[in-house]
Amino acid sequence: MQLISAQNISYSINEKKLFHNLSFNVNTGEGLYIKGSNGSGKSTLLRIILGITLPSKGKIHFCNEDLAISYLGHKNAIKSYLSPIQNLELIFNQSGRALAFEWLHKLGLKNVQDELTGNLSFGQQKKLALIRVLASSPKMIVLDEPFVGLDYATNNLLNNFLEEKLREDMSIIFTSHIQPTFECKTLEIER
Repeated sequence: MQLISAQNISYSINEKKLFHNLSFNVNTGEGLYIKGSNGSGKSTLLRIILGITLPSKGKIHFCNEDLAISYLGHKNAIKSYLSPIQNLELIFNQSGRALAFEWLHKLGLKNVQDELTGNLSFGQQKKLALIRVLASSPKMIVLDEPFVGLDYATNNLLNNFLEEKLREDMSIIFTSHIQPTFECKTLEIER
């Protein structure tokens, strides 16, 4: 089943075209890997897909307006003045916390769970931010550069997780400079 259809998406900043005439679709259980050089508009395209930014031209159509989407953008969207445990308590309701805390342990953050998040390494903060996606149950996951800052083991864990979600008919849209290990469609943005 088709979830998203995009026709001739273009985006300009101050009359300078960032990208133009991009068309694609995303079906249930399908991955879309958006790749391109720095500044090519990958993050902007994700924001257009999510409805955060309007395209200069073209249309995005969602086949289900109530589609549950889990999004992790360029920034980690975690509170540096809270501990990892407090961040998870802020994000997840009571029923979702057990799985979130499981992921905290799986990602090796148990020993820093009560420290200030701002004192953690970039990689540890990235792992904490990823728990928002790992412990949720959306129909679509949208990720902006999810592999940046991850160690080898966590990179493999994330690739395996995303591959498993595709098998479960979840859809995934993501940007990355790191080639994923699972099968998905590729949309290359050229400058």
